[in-house]
This record gives sequence, C-alpha cells and structure tokens, in this order.
Amino acid sequence: MKRTRILALIPMLMTAGMMLFSCGDEDPADDNNHDNGNKEEEPITPVDPNSKEALKPSQQKERMQKISKEFMDMVPAYDFEDIADLYMYVADEYEDYEWDTVEDWAEDIYDATLKATGNNYKETEKDYGYTYNYFYTEYTNLILASNFTGHFTAKRGEWVYSKANDIQFIFTDKLGKECVLKLTTSGNVKKVHAACIEDWTDYDWEDYVSNEYIDRTELTIGVPEHIVVTLTQGGNQVVKTSVDIDLAAISGEEFDVSKNALTFNSTTELNNGYTFEVKNVAYNGNVKASATMNMKKQGTTLLSFAFAADLKDIPSCNVSAFSHDFDIDDYETDNTTAKDAFVKLDVLGKMQIQGSITDVHKYADYLEKADDNDDNEQNFKSYLNHANSLSDINLFYDNTATKQASVKWEAFVDEQWNGYTYWTAEPVLLFFDGSSYSTFSAFFDEDDFEEIIDLFEELADRYANLVDEEIDW
Repeated sequence: MKRTRILALIPMLMTAGMMLFSCGDEDPADDNNHDNGNKEEEPITPVDPNSKEALKPSQQKERMQKISKEFMDMVPAYDFEDIADLYMYVADEYEDYEWDTVEDWAEDIYDATLKATGNNYKETEKDYGYTYNYFYTEYTNLILASNFTGHFTAKRGEWVYSKANDIQFIFTDKLGKECVLKLTTSGNVKKVHAACIEDWTDYDWEDYVSNEYIDRTELTIGVPEHIVVTLTQGGNQVVKTSVDIDLAAISGEEFDVSKNALTFNSTTELNNGYTFEVKNVAYNGNVKASATMNMKKQGTTLLSFAFAADLKDIPSCNVSAFSHDFDIDDYETDNTTAKDAFVKLDVLGKMQIQGSITDVHKYADYLEKADDNDDNEQNFKSYLNHANSLSDINLFYDNTATKQASVKWEAFVDEQWNGYTYWTAEPVLLFFDGSSYSTFSAFFDEDDFEEIIDLFEELADRYANLVDEEIDW
C-alpha cells in the first residue's frame, strides 16, 4: 500500500540515528585495573591480566548478563510511545493523500533547470539481420536545495502549495495540533557531479529496425554546508537532525574516491531525551577513513562505536561513474585494501569489544582460501592461522586495558562423508585463567543466557507493537 513521502521522512529521522552509535563521556575507570585513560573512540593497548585480574568464563557470563540487562532497562519501549503514536496516526491519516501537487512542483523545478547541451548523436548495433538504433539527446542539470522551496499544507485529501523561501510540510495530529516538517540549508554550496541519468522517451519498430530515443542527463548536485531537518508538534520540537558537510578538498565538480576528501557530522535529537551522534566522519582517498558514533539518553552514553582504517591502492574513479553502467571489473582493485583497520564497540562504558586487522584484503583472502580448502586439513588450518595472525580482537571491561578474552578462528570437523573429512571455522573465545577456550555457541549457550534472550525478545516485541508490527521469532 502506498505510503506518502512525509511518512517516510518521519521514521527516517527517528531511526537513522538509532542505527549509529558513537563515543561520549564516561565514568572514570576502576583504578585497580590497567586504566590507560582511553576514550571510547581511541584504541586500547591490550595488557594481559595477572592471576588476580583474570576473570573466569562463569564470571564473564555473569558480567555480560548484568550489563545486557542494565542496557535494556535503560531503553524501555515506552520512552518512544509518544513519537510512535504520532507516526502511526500520520501513517493512517495521510496514507492516501494526493501527491500530484508535490510531484508537479518538483518536476517543474527540475525541468526549469534542465539545459540541452546541443550534443545529439546516434549509436547503432546490428544482430542477426536486425538493426538497433539509439538516438541520444544530452542535457545537464544542477540541483540546488535553494530552488526547491514551498509550503505544503494537508487539506481535504491533498497537499496545498503556497510560496515560501524554505520547504515545509504542514499537517495536524489526532488532537488537531499543527505539526511541521521543515528542511533548511545554509553555508557554502559545493557542486558535485553525482550521476548520469538515462530516460527512455520514445520507441518505434519497423522492417527489422528498432529505434529508441533516450535523454541522457549529467546531474550535478549542490551539496550545502549545513542541513537542518525539524519536526514540531504544537510548536514543540519532536525531532531535530543537524548535518554538517565539508567538501572543501574536492577538485572541480568531480569527487574522485582515490584522492578527494570529505568530513561529515550529524546530530539527531529526540524530545524523549535520546541523542544520536555521528561525529568526525572523515574520508580521504588512499589515506584514511574514520568515524565515531554514539547513542545517548539524557546525556548518558549508552552505546559507542568507533572505526578507522588506512586506505591503500584505491583506483581512480569518480562518484558519478557509479550511476551508469558501472562494473567494478573495469577498475584495478586487486591490491585495494584497508590497513590497520580498527573497530571498537562500547556498552555503557562497562564492556568494550575491540578489533584490529592489519590488512583487510589479505584477511578476507585467507578466509576465502580456507573455505576453498575445506577438504584439506593442513591447508585449511594453515589459512586460518594466517588470518588469525592478521587480527587482534579482544574483550575488556570498564574501559581498562586488561583484556579478559581474545577471539580467534578455530578449525573443527564439519562432516565426514564418503571417506572425506570436511572442515569448518568457528570463532572461539580464548580466556586467560587457564581454561583454554570456548566456542561462541558453547559460551553463549541458550540456557545460560535464557533470561537475557527472553528480555531481549520481550523488549523487541514491545518496540514492534509501537508501530503495529509483529516479530516472528
């Protein structure tokens, strides 16, 4: 069933941030452990625990259960009841509204900025006595947010347009309060050649000759420095997303992924006290990519995520090439990789999982080669060992440097059939109390984590119920 565009925007603002986590302020770590002053977005330098510090597997299970329960208790579904209630009302009430006015408005603005280059040409293909002619007419178009202005008010089943210097969608909630979804831009605008769009406009066929008529438009987008999207209800802010984009390093209007750079920051604030931040996102072709993200409630960091990697041997390719007949095989990517890749996840400042891979391409190749040799024990284990040598994945608590477990790939017999033995790889947890290791499936046994699993499913069901959805467990 068709959903209006405004319905898509509201949950997007609510959920886009919810998928992204970053760093935030935390309580000081326990002085009794190897606290190296790490911030959430910075790598921890692992230190092996001494005999007093090393936690047994049973102690770690208990610690994980406690942290998981605390996190779920801090994000109850009822925190989002009002926002979900507004969304559901809008979804039902405005689902069948007529969008012709909005579509005509957008098309008129697009057509007004469309410019013919005067370059018209024909391409011909012949196959088994048939002739295929393609007649191309070329255009350019520059899309600027400043051109798309107007207010659309929901009235009697349609969106009524009025002139304005920004863009707004105005409607009412179930109590008749005015709601306004508004987008504004500001700052410098950087032009980026984004895509080539082909539109088939006509076709005819006669005497084994096919004629197709195609408009080809080179589309350039003006990327503003600042974007703000807000949703208000009765004059009170419900959602606000602020985005800051810096494309200062772009050369001309082409963004070459091998050498150009951009930085990006965004913050989404909800009226229930939750904040979602995407901070210090940076991409610099063949140099580095990094980002830090977080989820906060009333200023307390709930989840944090950070990553960084050194980029190597990315071939020259403009972003605009992705839109038309793109084939990765046309580019030399055999040596393309990310080196010293680093990822860190933090839960409530109480549990940290950190991983690093010295060469992502080689790591993936070794795992693929292991899979290709699943019937050869020696080769299979050798490739797993090569992969393990490139990775360093550890588990910490309380933001200390004391690693309580490491993660490695281990070879296990998958099946034996017709005289052959086939191998499979599973991640295992290596502990430092002398208890050897545990496979993930054994450590995270359903019986041991039954309470947490039940709590998670109950929490997920409550969130789903907010928007009249059902999860099939």
